[in-house]
Amino acid sequence: MSDALVSINNLSRVFDVSQPWLNRILEGEEKKHLTAVKDVSFEIRRGETFALVGESGSGKSTIAKLIVGLIRPSAGQISFDGKNVATQGSASMRQLRSRFQMIFQDPFASLNPRWRVKDIIAEPIRTFGLNGETVRWENRVDELLETVGLSSGDGGKFPHEFSGGQRQRIAIARALSAKPEFIVCDEPTSALDVSVQAQILNLMRDLQDEFGLTYLFISHDLSVVRHMATRIGVLYLGRLVEVAEGKTLFKDPQHPYTKMLLDAVPDLEMTGRARKPVEGEIPNPIDPPTGCSFHPRCVLANDRCKQETPELTLHKTTEAACFAVEEGRA
Repeated sequence: MSDALVSINNLSRVFDVSQPWLNRILEGEEKKHLTAVKDVSFEIRRGETFALVGESGSGKSTIAKLIVGLIRPSAGQISFDGKNVATQGSASMRQLRSRFQMIFQDPFASLNPRWRVKDIIAEPIRTFGLNGETVRWENRVDELLETVGLSSGDGGKFPHEFSGGQRQRIAIARALSAKPEFIVCDEPTSALDVSVQAQILNLMRDLQDEFGLTYLFISHDLSVVRHMATRIGVLYLGRLVEVAEGKTLFKDPQHPYTKMLLDAVPDLEMTGRARKPVEGEIPNPIDPPTGCSFHPRCVLANDRCKQETPELTLHKTTEAACFAVEEGRA
């Protein structure tokens, strides 16, 4: 698509989790590999919020780290604004790198406890040489602190002097200091109280409207995703099993795994609709099931599901990787 800012094509990441060589020789063990992400493809359009959801261990955070370059992919391609990130030289990659940032799950762990807040926020400005006049970086930091709802005087404090919600605001200000177009948000509110979550989410939406930001939003909380997402991708054991518009996915989910996740959301409206509790656990990614990885937990699975791996195909307005949906058994 012409309006895609980020394109992910057949992205995979495999980790070597084998014991040391000598241990394997003495104990007669073979190498072990953990497939965290397998053949994932999607696009993120300019100005939208694309959300990735799924249980813990489904590969959400691994994809986030792959996109921002914290870890390298085993296979596949990541393109930002039409440029293949893997083929960029050091100079062009440095320029490209300033255009995307990341907000981490734990704001206390992602902020240097030995640095004052003003130095934490100013680091991207200095690193990428964005301010021009280095003596004026203090003014930019003051503006960013006020943008995220803090005062300019907070720049002289250390991270431990703030609450969890305030630390996350500092993390957002640091991400904004590089003047990015794209921000990866990895569970940005999971460690916060519900009331503080709402403040941070509303702040992020306001900043998106003000600066024209594009978000990759990662969360296991579907109520948060419903509030934030334009489109949603559902991950299971490292694979995308469904991609749909936000409203469509909540109104008419196709994949049995998506339906199971939605049934686990508390029914605050007391509709009386029959619900099915979450059953089973996500399989071991070192030794995944054959065929469709969800078939051990799926009541609709048949022999084909156990032998063949389904691909994402369009059903109505939703892309789903499910033979039951394809054959009309869902």
